[in-house]
Amino acid sequence: MSVSMPPDIDTFVHQAVATGMYESEEAVIVAGLRLLQERERRVEELRNELRPALEELDRGRGKPLNMEAIIQRGRERFAEQQ
Repeated sequence: MSVSMPPDIDTFVHQAVATGMYESEEAVIVAGLRLLQERERRVEELRNELRPALEELDRGRGKPLNMEAIIQRGRERFAEQQ
């Protein structure tokens, strides 16, 4: 497989190999693709976890959020941590 990359990515790959961080350009690309694969897996997990809640909302079984109260609670928690 032959891949064209933008100049900044090409430079990054070459530097990663030149500094000894990776053995080869292929190793850099594989590492990046593994990270992308893991991210996609996590996104799918989140979607699966959220699906039941979203279905409940679609059925009208949700309750409205009071954004002002949520923001205030967040500010209070933040202030406690300071």
